[in-house]
Amino acid sequence: MRPLTPLTSAQIRTVVAVSLLIALSRLLAVARSMFDWDEGLFALAVREYDVPSYQPHPPGYPLFIAAAKLFHHAGLAEFRSLQAIALLGAILIFPALFALAREAGFDFTTAVCGAALFAFLPNVWVYGGTGFSDVPAMAVVFTACALLLRGRGDRRAFIAGAALLGVAAGIRPPNLLIGALPALMATWSQIQARAWRSVVAAILAGAAIVAASYGGAALASSSTEAYVEAIQIQSKYVRDVDSWRNPHRAPLHDAAKEFFLWPMFRRGPMVAMAVFALVSLFIAIRRRWLPPLLLLGIFGPFAILAWLNLDIHTAARYAISYMALHALLAADGVRVILRRPLFQAAAVSAGIVATILWTLPALQVQRTMTMPPVAAIDWVAANASTSEPVYVHSGIGPQATFLLSNRQKVFFDDRHEISLLGGGGWLVDVERSEGARVFSIPRNAFWNVIRRRNFEIYVSRTEGLIRFGDGWYDQEGDGEQVWRWMGREAHVALPPVTSKGRLAMTIYVPIDTLAVPPVVAIYLNGVLLETIEESEAYIERTWLVDSRTEELNELRIVTSDSVSPARVSGSQDTRELGLRINALSWGPAK
Repeated sequence: MRPLTPLTSAQIRTVVAVSLLIALSRLLAVARSMFDWDEGLFALAVREYDVPSYQPHPPGYPLFIAAAKLFHHAGLAEFRSLQAIALLGAILIFPALFALAREAGFDFTTAVCGAALFAFLPNVWVYGGTGFSDVPAMAVVFTACALLLRGRGDRRAFIAGAALLGVAAGIRPPNLLIGALPALMATWSQIQARAWRSVVAAILAGAAIVAASYGGAALASSSTEAYVEAIQIQSKYVRDVDSWRNPHRAPLHDAAKEFFLWPMFRRGPMVAMAVFALVSLFIAIRRRWLPPLLLLGIFGPFAILAWLNLDIHTAARYAISYMALHALLAADGVRVILRRPLFQAAAVSAGIVATILWTLPALQVQRTMTMPPVAAIDWVAANASTSEPVYVHSGIGPQATFLLSNRQKVFFDDRHEISLLGGGGWLVDVERSEGARVFSIPRNAFWNVIRRRNFEIYVSRTEGLIRFGDGWYDQEGDGEQVWRWMGREAHVALPPVTSKGRLAMTIYVPIDTLAVPPVVAIYLNGVLLETIEESEAYIERTWLVDSRTEELNELRIVTSDSVSPARVSGSQDTRELGLRINALSWGPAK
C-alpha cells in the first residue's frame, strides 16, 4: 500500500473553501414540501414507526428514521426532520467523497474535481433537499469506505470504518454491497498483520450495529412476525414487479441505458461523462493503475444490482448510490486527456457551471413551490367540510394519510371503485376531471430529474364524476391538456342529477387519415341526441337533456369509421382510433 502524500496548506484551504461553497449551495435545494410517495411513508414513520403498516416500507430504514426522530423530538415537524438529515448528508457529501478518492489513490486535483462534479450532479443536488435517505446514506458510506481503505494500515480507522459501514447499512441495506470491497481489503491487510483483535472488534462492531438496527426495527413494529412477513411481501414485489423477471419491464439493454448512461434526462452531458470515465478505465487497465479499477469494484456491484432489480422509473434516485464512479472517473479521464492539473480543473469546472445553470430551474421549483399532492390535499383540508368523505387516488395515499389524519378518506386505484350514486364528497385524483381545480408545477429541469409522476393533481366534486367504460383507451396528456381516444363505439356512465342535465363535448375527428368524414351518433339513455355529419376536425356540442334521478345515465358514442396509426404511418401504435374526446362535462343545467 502506497502511503498518501499529506495535503499542503494550500490544498487544505482549497478543500475547506470548496466544502463551504457546496454546503451553502445545498440550501438552494431545500424543498418547500414533501412530494413523493416514499417521503409520505417516511414522515408517517417519524410520527409512528410500524414497518408492517408501511410506516415506512420494509426493511424500515431504521437509523434514518431514528435520526429524524431526534430532530422531531427537538421540535421540528416530521418532514422537516427527515429533510434535516438529508441536508446534513448533502453538506458532507463533498468532503466524504474527496476523502474516499484520496484513500483510493487519486491525485488531489482529480479528487477535488470528481467529488465536486458528483455533488453538483442534478439528482444529487435535488434529492439532497428532500426527505429521502439516499444522499445522507451515501455521505456515510463514502466516509466508511474511506476509513476502511485507510484501515489497511491503521487499526483504529479499520474499526471505525467497520462501525460506520454498519451505520450505513442501518440506513439502507444495499450500502453493505458498496462497502464490501474496502471491508475485505482492510480485513485481509489486518489478517496479514496478525491483528486478530482488530479484526474481531471490527466485525463485531459492524455486525452489532446492523443487528441492533433491524432487530430494533422489528421490535418497534407491531410484531416481529408481521415485520418478517412485510419484508417477504416487499421482496416478492421487487422481484416480480421492479426486477428483470417482470416481462413488462423494459428490456435489459434499454434499462442499461437508463441506469448507466442517462439516469437523468440530460443525455448529452451524461454520455460525455461516461465517455471520459471509459477513457480513465481504459488507461487504468493498460497501465495497471489501481484507483479507477478499485472504484469500479466498489460501486460496480450495486450499479449492476440496480440495473437488474430496481424500478427503472426511479433510476435518477437509485443512481445516486453509484454515480460517484462516473464523476471521479470522468474527472480522471479529463486528466488523462489534458494532462495538466490546471487544464483539468478548468475543464471540469466548466462542466460543473453548465450543470449548475441547467439545474437551477429545478431547484427553483422545489424550493419555492408546494408540490401538487400536498397543495391539493392542503386545499381540501382547508376548504372541504369535515363531514364529507375525501376520495384519494392511492398513488398519493401516503401523503394524504399523513396530511389528512383526522378526515374520512377512501382510497381507490380506479374510478370504477367509486360509487356514482353515493352522497357528495371530494375527489383528489391524478386524472383530470372536467372543471377540476388543478394543482401543478412546471415540467422544466425538475421533470428531468425527479420521478415523473404527480406533476398535476386534480380536485373536484364527486357529483360530477364521469366514468369511462367500454371502448375507451387510457387518458393521455402533455401536462397542459388531456384527452381520450375511443374506438368505433364507447360508453360513459354519468351520475344522476335532480333536474335537467347539461352535457358538453369537444370532439376531434381524424378526418385527415380517413377516406370520408365519418358519421357520429350520440345517444343518452338509449335516445339519439344527434347525428353529426361534418367535415370539420374539431366539433363542439352542448345538449340540455332529461336526466335520470336515481340511477346512472348511459352515454353511448358511435362513429362509422376508425384508423390505425400502424397502418397509416408505420407507427408502433396498433390501436383502432375512432374519435378523440378533448373535453367532456356533465352536471345540472343552470
